[in-house]
Amino acid sequence: MSWWPIFEHGCWDTGHVKSVHDFSPAGFRAAYEEKGWSQGDVARAIGVSVNTVGRWVRGKGAPSPRLFSALLKELGVPRSRLLLPLSPDADLAVLRTRAGLRQEDVAERLGVQPSDVSEMELGTGRMREEWAVTLSSLYDVSLDRLVKAREETERRWRERFDAGRRGGR
Repeated sequence: MSWWPIFEHGCWDTGHVKSVHDFSPAGFRAAYEEKGWSQGDVARAIGVSVNTVGRWVRGKGAPSPRLFSALLKELGVPRSRLLLPLSPDADLAVLRTRAGLRQEDVAERLGVQPSDVSEMELGTGRMREEWAVTLSSLYDVSLDRLVKAREETERRWRERFDAGRRGGR
């Protein structure tokens, strides 16, 4: 992968999940305009540049989980208003970022290290059974949807693993 971020699965990928998946530029724009705000008003309210807000409106990026949470609070809208519908192939990282959470936030709620959450999202670590109810609540999804996301995470890990093995021959 080159050093330049790529857009895949609804997220700007810089090697780590740093932006909210499935962010809806149209939903975002409608929300701040209905409030009578400009891009500058949004930028001042959450502490970013007007250029950053403009990139989000144009679909050239998306807010981080922290900034997404700030948008929800400042605009006074439900999370679903600023998101596209959940993709059937959403993985665990997608569920977390859609909830406006960082790996550190999830780790704190689970009583584990952030590396445990990272490994779970990469597919190199397992999702412990005792985490399921907490994660379902944190991500605001059913247990069935959480299991599907875990399966998708593991499927992607297997694909990367198999591709690496084929490339090494």
